[in-house]
Amino acid sequence: MNTQIIKHVTIKGYQVPVYAPTKKEFQVSINVTRIITGVIFGSLLTAVGAIPFLI
Repeated sequence: MNTQIIKHVTIKGYQVPVYAPTKKEFQVSINVTRIITGVIFGSLLTAVGAIPFLI
């Protein structure tokens, strides 16, 4: 499990590197993608479900 610097955060004027396991970072991006996909599919289903009422 190797760590890498994701980003630098400035705390009281000091640049502090934020470390995280690369695997964890990958996991997070997958979760975000999943959430976005879920939202898109959810809104599509809602739109399709509302069509009969609109007509």
